[in-house]
This record gives sequence, C-alpha cells and structure tokens, in this order.
Amino acid sequence: MTRYEAFIEKSWLTNGLTQVLVARIRDDGRADIGFFFVDLWCLGIKDAFFHEITGEAAFQNLLAKLLPPEVCERLHPACAKKLLDGAIAYAEHLGFAPHRDYRKARKALSSLDAADCPETFTFGRDGQPCYVEGPHDTPERTQRVLAMLEARCGRDGFDFELVDEATDDGTFAARESLIAWLDAEPPHVLRFYELAGLAAALHVCPKLVSPFKLLDAIWPEGHEWTDTKQAQLFVGCLTVYWNYVSGLVADVREPAAPDGVTLIDIWPEDFPKDTSLPLAAAMIEWARGFILATKLWPEAWEGADTDPTFAREWEIIDWWAQFTTLHTKDLIAAAAEDTPPPIASAVNTLARALRPPAPPAPVS
Repeated sequence: MTRYEAFIEKSWLTNGLTQVLVARIRDDGRADIGFFFVDLWCLGIKDAFFHEITGEAAFQNLLAKLLPPEVCERLHPACAKKLLDGAIAYAEHLGFAPHRDYRKARKALSSLDAADCPETFTFGRDGQPCYVEGPHDTPERTQRVLAMLEARCGRDGFDFELVDEATDDGTFAARESLIAWLDAEPPHVLRFYELAGLAAALHVCPKLVSPFKLLDAIWPEGHEWTDTKQAQLFVGCLTVYWNYVSGLVADVREPAAPDGVTLIDIWPEDFPKDTSLPLAAAMIEWARGFILATKLWPEAWEGADTDPTFAREWEIIDWWAQFTTLHTKDLIAAAAEDTPPPIASAVNTLARALRPPAPPAPVS
C-alpha cells in the first residue's frame, strides 16, 4: 500500500515563501520525492525538483537535510496538494506559470486528491498580490513582473518589496561559506568555482538531475561529517546556492534578457584589479566544472554535448576547461590581450536551447 507524507516550513503563514516536501512511499521502500519552493503571495511555484530514493533511512536523511526538524512541521498530504494547486492557480491568474520542473516534481503528488483536505488556504498578502523581489532578479525582470501585475490588478491593486542591495538575504553568506568550506578541503576535492560550473550545467542539461548529486561529485567516496548539524549546514548552503543558480538560469532564458545577464557566477570584484589572471583561473575552474557534468551524467545530456549544432559553443567551453595551470602560454597571451573566447555567450546559448523556458500562462 502506497503512503504519503508531507512537510512544510513552520513560518509559511507569515513569510509567504516556503518549502514543501511531499513523499510518495511504496511498499517496497521506493519513494518519489517532490520538493517545491512556493511563493504564496504572487509567483506560485518558483522552483521544484523530483528525486527518487529507496529505504526509510534514506528518506529520513533526505528530509533532515532539506527540512530539519526545528524548521518544519507535518502537513496532511492532501492539504499539500491543495496548497500547491491553489498557489499555481493564483499565480496563473496573475499571468505567471509554475517553474518548468514542476511537471516532473508533481509525480510525487500522484493519486492525491485536494478535495480530501478540509483546510482553506488564502493567497496573496492582506488580500492582494505581493511581489517580493528575489536577490538574483535583474531590474528588467522585476519591471516585467511589476508591469504584469499593474496590467492585471491596476496600479493600486498589488504590493511589492524590492531588495535592499545593502542587506544580505542569505545568498551571499551561503556563497562565502561554500568558498571557505571547499578551500579547506584536500586538493582533490572540487573548489567553489568548479562547483558553480557543475551546478550551472545541471540546470542547463535537457534531463533533470537531482541537486543532491552535487554531493557525490564533491566527495565521490563519501564524506564523514563531524555531526548532523555540520551536514545540515553544508546542505543548507548548497540548497540556497542551487536556488540562486536556478534564478540566474531563469534570467538567461528570458526572451528579452539583456546582454549582461549570465549564469557564470564569477564576480570580478572578488579579484585584484591589477591582474586578470586570478579571474581567468576562476573561469578555468568554472568551465572544468561545467564539462565535468557531461562526464558524470552523460545520459542527462541526451547527446546535446556531441550535437554538431552546438559544436562552436562546446569548443569555447573546452578551450577554457583544457588549462590546468596559469603558466600556460596561450592563456597568458589571451588574458593579456583581453581576447579569450566568449564563454558567457556560449553557455547562454546552450541554456536557452537545451531547456528553453516554458510558455507563459494564457491570459484570460
């Protein structure tokens, strides 16, 4: 007999943004896990992924990583379905479609009936939509959202909160923690920029790969944690960063994305301004991480990494990934002349072609 379990963040009633996990567990121990990042105030399903595991212990470990006991509470599975359906309907009424990966993650909701939930859920904040700007939302994207809301609701029919660039929403802290953590690992462990390239590749490849596969890539032979709290801290930072990269890729895939938008997470201000070589070194690591994804999970690319249509894009990424040292003559010459192959453009092309954005919700 199949059973369902569902969990949600305790703060969901006051924060508007929440994570929801639904598990569909079969008699043989196999479980389908749907994980959803939900905006109950405006945008609906902002992110989602699907994961398959086997065994009760594996399920409990995954749950502890995603939603530790101190931050989550149980939710009736039918109510989880009703909440997700309601968030999607509310967002679609405003013109926003659910994240494209929701189609896969909803497999965990199979056979659940929202009508079995006696609860009533409300959406929006104080009776109207409220858009909370994400840390990776470009000004152009924010303006598009606000324009859609104004067209649907009128100038005074919605609310919004814009990010104060002087405050840290958690992404910067998670990024800095991952950099420090991986720098302290032995030399054979991936460094942060390799991880960044790997994460970007998993958002680009045609077939969905669980973000928890990143742990296997970082530590192929496993990792011994000091304690459960340490493991939760790392996975928490990784989850925040994964969502950040998801936003970068979503921005790149926007039809009207400006030229400066890229999913290559390398900040020039992190490097000395008197030399381009440290920046080039980070780009090398990023490209190596991106290429590594094609070797670790070839089936996820469905032949796109050898498709002649994208030969030029892969040639550019390979050009960067081939270097193992900053003393390479060609790299030094290219960096000095500021004419290395345009990797950002190549990666953006792949992101748009291999997993294009879902069509917008119909306007009614």
